Amino acid sequence: MPVRGRELLTPDERNELMRISPDMSEWELATYYTFSKHDIEIINRHRRSHNRLGFAVQLCTLRYPGLSLSDVKDIPETVLRYIAEQIDVDLEIYPLYAQRDPTRREHLEEIRQEYGYRNFSSREYRIFGKGKFQDLLSWGSLDLMLDKIV
Repeated sequence: MPVRGRELLTPDERNELMRISPDMSEWELATYYTFSKHDIEIINRHRRSHNRLGFAVQLCTLRYPGLSLSDVKDIPETVLRYIAEQIDVDLEIYPLYAQRDPTRREHLEEIRQEYGYRNFSSREYRIFGKGKFQDLLSWGSLDLMLDKIV
């Protein structure tokens, strides 16, 4: 039976990386979640307000922290409010987003096509693993390494 290697992150550390902080400063909100004119045009292609908001949130989570919306458990109200104000919708409609199962996947694919994003595949993983990972480990500090990766 194969033995699993040592995990790089504890479950708590992994959960911390997979969440959006509810304590973001105004500077962080503006840095990570401000839309360009082009972004607004793409977001406004969606007819219903809840789909515009959901699409916008999904675009934001892909940019920071770099995860699909399905990987982020909770979106803090401060982040939702900041996003909703930019596209002039009520943040209270967010729970209506993606009631139809394929909606999130369709929006994710639309974002990929529009922005040229792609999944981190096993090929990229192998390329990363050959050189960069060893460099990161040589720094000696898990916190420093995670700051550089994320």
